[in-house]
Parts: sequence; structure tokens; C-alpha cells
Amino acid sequence: MTRYDRCDRPCRGHARTASSSGRRSRSVGPDGPVLTLVRGSEAGPALVDLSALTGAPMPADVRGALVRPVRGRLLATWMPLSGSSRVPAGRVLLSWTPAGEDRTDVTAHLGLPGAQVLLALWPGLRGDWSAVVRPTVAEVTELHAALRLATRALERLTD
Repeated sequence: MTRYDRCDRPCRGHARTASSSGRRSRSVGPDGPVLTLVRGSEAGPALVDLSALTGAPMPADVRGALVRPVRGRLLATWMPLSGSSRVPAGRVLLSWTPAGEDRTDVTAHLGLPGAQVLLALWPGLRGDWSAVVRPTVAEVTELHAALRLATRALERLTD
């Protein structure tokens, strides 16, 4: 389902956002979350721009945000504490904590088929830090996809 913020049709100055029937994404003032999880829904996870989440601390009930690059942007969905702690293979989990005056410490973990590994640390980032982490996340996810494809091709050739 596609919806438009503050308008029931595309309108000038308002961004188009996608939401699914079981989950919702919304813009809220500084006191509320940008992305809300609706547990038990059969719809896919709601994705929002990572930049919409970076201005506030992570909610207490999540491990971080699973991110994926899509057309030059990072789209994210929360990974709840109540679910599996395993990061899916090829996906990157970003978590962040306040680090003093308008600074944020960001950590990235990469999911591999047999493990989860620390990918990167960015201490003391300011403001919307999504542009700082995007190149690393994009390169690593693309490299993982290429290696997975090469592994499958090699398996087919050796069978």
C-alpha cells in the first residue's frame, strides 16, 4: 500500500512513503518514534530511510536497525530484542548510542552464514550520520552478494 504524508494524493513538498498493511511508518515529532513495529503481522517489515532514524536514540526494545542499500539510499527496519539475535546472512545491523554533546557512537555487525562479525565502529558521529556509514554498508552487502553468487556457481560446476 502506498500512502502520502499529510495528503491523500501526491502533493507538492510532501514525500511519498510506502507502508504495508500490518506495519506502519510515520513521521513524529522529536518525542515519538519514526518507525513503529507491529508484532505478529504477516506483512513484510516496514522500511524507512535510515536518515529518518538517526536523529534519535534507538528505542529500548530493539537491537538495532537492519539496513540494506537501495538505489543509493539506506533503508532500515528495526530488529526487536524479543526476536532472534542472529543477523541474517548478508545483512548489516547498525546500532547506535549517544556519546555526549550531539554525538553518536555507531556500530555495524555483518551477518554471515555461520556467524555474526563486527564490521565497523564509527565513534562520535554528529547529525545525520547515515551518509557516513552508507559507503561501507553498500560495499559490504554488494561484496557478500557477489561472493554468494560465486559460491553457488562453483558448487554447480563441481556437482
